[in-house]
Parts: sequence; structure tokens; C-alpha cells
Amino acid sequence: GEGICLVGAPLLFKATGPRALFGDEVQNPAAVPQPAANRMKGSYHWMNERALSVFSVPALAIAFTYGPHPINDMLLGIVLPIHAYMGFQQVLLDYFDARRWPVISRVLRYALAAVTGLSMFGAWRINTTDVGLTGYFSRIWNANKTKAAEQA
Repeated sequence: GEGICLVGAPLLFKATGPRALFGDEVQNPAAVPQPAANRMKGSYHWMNERALSVFSVPALAIAFTYGPHPINDMLLGIVLPIHAYMGFQQVLLDYFDARRWPVISRVLRYALAAVTGLSMFGAWRINTTDVGLTGYFSRIWNANKTKAAEQA
């Protein structure tokens, strides 16, 4: 490319094409396959996030106000992992684009789905065989108080 040259001044900058990660040339944007336009996809995602908020705020308020309750604990065991899933999904979409990182993107998406499923299963086990999620987190939160009371 040509450089920028001020009148009577030496060449200051050499114009080059943009560089991608690892020094490779950036692909021609026209050559990269673009997904089909879907204007509703973002709207559905936004509506799902709002619906998740509608369920999570009262469920957390009930947990803090009234303590353990089986129905509320089951709702929390579903809503909280889905909330985490949706948040991490956006991170993966932003930083591991499927067009640029096709294999890593797919592996991370499957790993995220597996971890979300395992966390929902763990929440179900805590809710059905132990004190429930609210009671479980209450135990963790008050562990130092309980330990101090036992030592006294």
C-alpha cells in the first residue's frame, strides 16, 4: 500500500491491510458465509431473558423472606442454572464465534449444556434428598456462626 506523506516530510506511516490473530491476513468479508437474516432471533432471546427475570426475582425474594420451601427451591433449581446458561452462552457467542472457531465453539457449547444439565441434576438431588437449595445455602452462609457456637 501507499504511505501517508506530508509535504516535504518523510514517510510517516506505511498503510497496510488489517491483520488478524496470529498475523494472518483478514479474510475478505464477502467470502465469509453469513447466516440467514433473522430479525426475530434477538427479540426471542430478549423476551426469554425478561421472562427468566420475572420468575427469578420473586423466587429469590421468597427464599430470602420465608426460607426453605420445596416448590420455591425446585423453581430456583431450574431458573438459576438457566440464567447462568444464558449468560455464558452470550460470552461464548461473543468470544468464540462459530464462523471463526468452528470446533472450539461447538465443544464449548456442548460443555456448557452438559454443565448446565449437571447443575440442574445437582439442584434436584439437593432438593429431593437434602434440605433444599435455600436450606443448603443457608448452611453455607452460616457455617462460621455454627462452628463458633459449637466451639463455645
